[in-house]
Amino acid sequence: MSQKSAFISFPPGYLGSQPMKFPLLANDERLFAVSKPAGVSCYQHEWTLGKPDFSMALRRELLNGKPQLERLGVKGVFRVYNLDAELSGALVFAKDEENEGLLKNAAGSDQLRFRFHLLARAETEEREFACDLPIARHFHDRRMLVSHKTGKRSETRFRFLRPFGQYQLWEAECTEMRLHQVRLHAAECGLMVVGEELYSDGGQVYLSRLKRGYLPSKGRERPIYPHLCVHLVEVGFSLPGLDLEPVMAPLPSRFETLLKRLDEHRGSRG
Repeated sequence: MSQKSAFISFPPGYLGSQPMKFPLLANDERLFAVSKPAGVSCYQHEWTLGKPDFSMALRRELLNGKPQLERLGVKGVFRVYNLDAELSGALVFAKDEENEGLLKNAAGSDQLRFRFHLLARAETEEREFACDLPIARHFHDRRMLVSHKTGKRSETRFRFLRPFGQYQLWEAECTEMRLHQVRLHAAECGLMVVGEELYSDGGQVYLSRLKRGYLPSKGRERPIYPHLCVHLVEVGFSLPGLDLEPVMAPLPSRFETLLKRLDEHRGSRG
């Protein structure tokens, strides 16, 4: 997939008080994809009110006739799937209604493969396993739950990648992506994802807890990566008759920094 621009940018006021740039991951005649940071919603619903909304900002720029979007051939906001606001990673949009129907149907027919990387502390000795518990929305809280009565089918496969001291980098793969699916299934399987507060006590990682004698320069110390450590690194396509390359999204720079710090201070207590 060719990339005619390195990023899609938004001025101050669209997604907060500061300008924002979203790296362009892919661009061809059918689709384009950006790397969404954690904390930005890709659509508005009752759980994301008040969060910056990428789709709304994109729609606004389209109405303004943004030249950058015209050069990319973007004609509308045709999101192929939803990526939780708390997660970072690849977000794919179709270029028009015809391709939206094609790609959304593929997403609902197990023809898209979603591959995540997540950092967690494991309460299991297993190194490869799957979770197929059906999930549904909680009646009152803003969370999902396991429900064999009202839950929708879902399956997430987990695979250990490598250790980082008391933490481990895991891969999670699924062909459907329910709201909070990876987070809930990880917790059900004994993976306490760093940054997770809703489904497990994943905690955060601070440099002062890794580097002996380190003291923050001033003020309250922030986590090395202040978000949920779950990133959608790849979206693959298995559409009969169509040869679409996978969309790849590198880890956020601060997520990479966290892994480097854990490697450097692997013997320390976290």
